[in-house]
Amino acid sequence: MSTTTGQTPVETPAKPVIEHGRLVLAVACLGLFMSFIEVTAAISTLRALQLDMQVPPADLSWVSSTYTLVVAACVLSGGALGERFGRRRVFVIGVVALAAGSIVVATASGFTQVLVGRAISGIGGALVLPTSLAIITTTFFVDLPRMLRYITIWVSMSGVGLAVGPLLGGALLDRFDWPAVYLVNTPIAVVTVAMALYAVKETKVADRALDLGGQFLSVVGLGTLVFGISVGGRAGYDDPVVVGSLVVAVASLAALVLVERRAPTPMLDVRMMGSLRVSATLVVSASALFTFVGVIFLEVMFLQRVQGTAPMATGLKLLPAMVSFVLSTLVAQRIGSKVGPGRLLAAGSVVTGAAAVVLVLQQPDSGYAVTALGLALLGLGSGLVVAPSTAAAFAVVQPAQMGAASNAVTAFRQVGSVLATSVLGSVLAVRFIGVLPEKLDAAHVPPQVASTVVEVARSGGDGSGRSTAEVTEAVGASFTAGIHTGMWVVAGVSALAAALSLVFLARKEKGAGA
Repeated sequence: MSTTTGQTPVETPAKPVIEHGRLVLAVACLGLFMSFIEVTAAISTLRALQLDMQVPPADLSWVSSTYTLVVAACVLSGGALGERFGRRRVFVIGVVALAAGSIVVATASGFTQVLVGRAISGIGGALVLPTSLAIITTTFFVDLPRMLRYITIWVSMSGVGLAVGPLLGGALLDRFDWPAVYLVNTPIAVVTVAMALYAVKETKVADRALDLGGQFLSVVGLGTLVFGISVGGRAGYDDPVVVGSLVVAVASLAALVLVERRAPTPMLDVRMMGSLRVSATLVVSASALFTFVGVIFLEVMFLQRVQGTAPMATGLKLLPAMVSFVLSTLVAQRIGSKVGPGRLLAAGSVVTGAAAVVLVLQQPDSGYAVTALGLALLGLGSGLVVAPSTAAAFAVVQPAQMGAASNAVTAFRQVGSVLATSVLGSVLAVRFIGVLPEKLDAAHVPPQVASTVVEVARSGGDGSGRSTAEVTEAVGASFTAGIHTGMWVVAGVSALAAALSLVFLARKEKGAGA
């Protein structure tokens, strides 16, 4: 095709033809959807599962934590395995593992089997998360605008999965028992695998070394970090097991940096992170899903445990976050090239911080208006950060580093998402237990009853086992205080992300490297 300017013909390059492009995008999106629906759908089943299997309150949180723990520990290895053995092959294995783990949970005859199933699903999630993005980047790298547009759509599926989880879980719990919730991924997995085998071409780096040392250290370091943070919120951070876990985490992650700096083909290119702009981009990427997942997690806790909202109604009340997130990611893709990714990240982080502050206004007896406003702001701000963080990474590295930058952003983003539930869950637990005695005393609960309630709370329950009106009021007020503290943490993380974006990324938008 050619056009004519005066007498000189000018050739217009033909748009690359990519076979089954939309099916490839659908495959990647379905994989991401499966990974994230595991996070919030499981939360909706906790109460029913506890009653069915007589699970002690202190152990119940491991239904959610086991999945996120395994994902966090193994997500860095997932991308490296995809490069070595084939991205499509590892993706398909991950999808099968996600569904297989869910089937193990749905057919469980005891709580141990539930946790084993959640761990299997976690392995699947760790394989799917990095390879689903890699499938997009390797398929569409010849058409950069289309690739960035599709990454935006792919990222939006994380918000869809998080918000649909409670909605779908609640709908199924209204008609069936809790195992039905864990079978949702099975038909999706069948469709996803079939589409992947048909539409996705296999790609791999044939001579890619496995970097076993880096994989081992990342699994140990991230696993012990999430474990220590999660358990510390309940057992206390002076507990010997918690202290030992966190010490191992710090030592392992420090060793990981040293090993990756010297590895000829590192799993995580830490040398690239010597640039302050690259490091800032990765921190902002992690903060994006930390904020979105964290607020959704806290809101599910608030709506169900403080306001007594049913699972189905909880999902409906979370819809403002999902809708505004999806719309915002689409808007971000259109305006990103005009304002620059750095300024977009800063603006989005300011909005998510404002959302957290608005949600601090929630009280046990407050109406839905405050919740809806906060969630809508959360989705709006997150949409301006999550997808553009990949474009921001591409803007600050050399072309040869784009693959490594994509892997690093994916890893940091997913680590941020799994740290959200562990960190904010711990903040919630510490604050709840800390203010509960004061609230029980203010509600004039007899000391003997109050000590029993506090003991139950310290063991992992919500403290409302002896539920008089006074105890219920005190527990609700204490839990709300924990939710508020968690929201302030989110606001602080968002403020840090905004500052980093303005200082390191908003200036010289087109520069790369240093």
